[in-house]
Amino acid sequence: MRVLRPLIRILAWPVLARLLVILAVVEAIFLAESFTTLLEEALRNDALAADVGILLVFRMPQILDLALAVGVLIAVYFVISDARNRGELIILAASGIRWRQVVMLMVLLGLIGGAVSVATAGYLSPLARYASRIKMAELKTEYIVSRIEQAGPLNSRQTIRDVTFIATPPRDEKFRRGQLFVFQPDVDGQWRAVQSSNWRVTDPDKDGQRAIVLDSLSALEARYPRDGAPMTHINAFNVNQAEFGFGLADVTEAPDRERSKAERLLNISPAQTPRLTRIVTRALMVPMAALLALAAIVAGGAGIRRYVALPIAAVILMAGDVAARSVLAGAVEAMSPFLLLGLAVALYLGPPLAYLGWRGEALMIPAARRA
Repeated sequence: MRVLRPLIRILAWPVLARLLVILAVVEAIFLAESFTTLLEEALRNDALAADVGILLVFRMPQILDLALAVGVLIAVYFVISDARNRGELIILAASGIRWRQVVMLMVLLGLIGGAVSVATAGYLSPLARYASRIKMAELKTEYIVSRIEQAGPLNSRQTIRDVTFIATPPRDEKFRRGQLFVFQPDVDGQWRAVQSSNWRVTDPDKDGQRAIVLDSLSALEARYPRDGAPMTHINAFNVNQAEFGFGLADVTEAPDRERSKAERLLNISPAQTPRLTRIVTRALMVPMAALLALAAIVAGGAGIRRYVALPIAAVILMAGDVAARSVLAGAVEAMSPFLLLGLAVALYLGPPLAYLGWRGEALMIPAARRA
């Protein structure tokens, strides 16, 4: 353990620190892109700045899961490359640390990152998706309820059980409310239009029912014309008071509490093998990225290749993931979960480990000295 402490201090902590910086930058970029859309939705529902912040937090797990592997690739490449060029890896080698221990340390960090990826894709991301959908539905409900309960002047339109209510602001500042126009399309086979300048919304009772109370209202009522004939008779009458009862369920739909496929938590069982395979392959990209970063350092050398080694490693990471997923997708039904896991590990980690086993000794030597 005493021998490994310099290895952890010189390599592990800098890799983690740089990885956190990379992930923070990626999160900030993607959240900034999502901010405008969320802000527009929040403004439509009179949401607070805190509500927008909560919705942005719910986006973070999805971004983290997408950026983790590439972040590990970049962090490991630059930290190990800098330590190598400064001769720190030679000093570690002189203290008894071999190149295999450097590789195993990066694999260990990659496996820890893979565990984070599984937790994110299997649990955090579904929870965030579900919470974000419910939060948005609650904001819409709260907005509609606040508009109904608002005591001040209104300028809005609302339909409750096929009855349309149109509220307009008062023409005189002395009045708290303006006119309320109500249109009922079917009252015993007739249409009815009601107008009132003295109306209010009652507080909910113990059952959550409210009522729109209209005082001193005037109404028009008539039958629909038939066969395109002109309307010939309209009844007009005045009423001292009328009310229209409604509940919250009549105004807005309750959010669906049942989770969709993307919102369900990971359940490790044979029935979840296809989904578990997708999550595990995404997780294996993290240690694969760490190994590809080391392979890119070894293959880059001191010439022009070092400038293209990292981009090529990124392309291999993405292409290798696509190829491995296609192979595993065909083997999901034919193999047991344990054999499938072994095949996935071999496909993702086997090629870069084989390359490092062939040329890994060059990892500890600065490129200039090898040239």
